Amino acid sequence: MSDDALRPTRLSFDPAVAQAHLAAVDPILGRVIAERGPYAPSTTAAPDVFHSLMRAIVYQQLSGKAAGTIHGRVLAALGAADAPGPRAILATDTDTLRGAGLSANKEASLRALAMAATAGELPDETRLADYSDAELIDAYSAIRGIGRWTVEMLLLFHLGRPDVMPIHDLGVRKGFAAVYGLAELPKPKALEAACEAWRPYRSVGSWFMWRALEAAEAKPQPG
Repeated sequence: MSDDALRPTRLSFDPAVAQAHLAAVDPILGRVIAERGPYAPSTTAAPDVFHSLMRAIVYQQLSGKAAGTIHGRVLAALGAADAPGPRAILATDTDTLRGAGLSANKEASLRALAMAATAGELPDETRLADYSDAELIDAYSAIRGIGRWTVEMLLLFHLGRPDVMPIHDLGVRKGFAAVYGLAELPKPKALEAACEAWRPYRSVGSWFMWRALEAAEAKPQPG
């Protein structure tokens, strides 16, 4: 898959049921769903979780175009297509990876991820459905260079989990403030408390906060 290719997220739940539940428990969110729906997340993720995390590390703090170029160079340096695997990373010297455009920190993070994979320290990808969101967040965010937000995005867009609540995401916080008429952005813990009613479909509610923010930012500004 190219870095620009989008595919629909494979959901682990029925989005129609989720939207109906959210509209029933939160009429304000229900209006957003009616205006911006249906729920249709998509992903540019790699073929599996390991390579999605690898991609996320490369993309950190870079624009999409620049990150895509470096990601392509890294894959070429590893001598593989979309999925070189952890052993290819460990077998490639530092100069080659740095020459592909990786910073020292990103190269170290890729090696940490690859070492964890080869040591059997990552969740078994053949049975990811057996792991809770919290277990996956704990396991993946323990790796250097992979934070909680990265794993939350993986859960929401790559694995299609229903109840992810990225309380630190700026877009979700801005969208929530716009939808509910708040003068200031909600603090993460306050946002978490306010969205308890969305369980067990907080992924869907969060996604509509992004869509609501897009709509608010597209409105013509007065003056």
